[in-house]
Amino acid sequence: MDLYEQACVNDSKKGLEVAIRIGFPVMIKASEGGGGKGIRKSTSRDDFENLFRQVQMEVRGSPIFLMKYADSCRHLEVQILADQSGQAISLFGRDCSIQRRHQKIIEEAPAVIAPSEVLEKMEKAAVRLAKMVGYVRLV
Repeated sequence: MDLYEQACVNDSKKGLEVAIRIGFPVMIKASEGGGGKGIRKSTSRDDFENLFRQVQMEVRGSPIFLMKYADSCRHLEVQILADQSGQAISLFGRDCSIQRRHQKIIEEAPAVIAPSEVLEKMEKAAVRLAKMVGYVRLV
């Protein structure tokens, strides 16, 4: 079983077990979601199952994963370009922290909020990941 399959949950009961293990609050995210769809913040076991079902209904058939909610943080991303021959490069890091309802409103590049060493590590990790999974295209 690969890491992706291990990270995904198929039903709210299993999801609740994971949420309790990692601790609330958690983000419930549809792997195939985007644009603010298929993402909910659960603050307790009381609201978890209802929010999990909402995510399932919004992005039907999508694998769902959970992650610990990170408060007071920045949303930093790395822009990757990869081709069919296995080459991949990082174009730049960007700060996507300005959001409304979990949807990015402004993407600021280059990202200047983090130390350059952190961005360099992020870029190297993103390039390694793109090569490892055989990713092809602009991400």
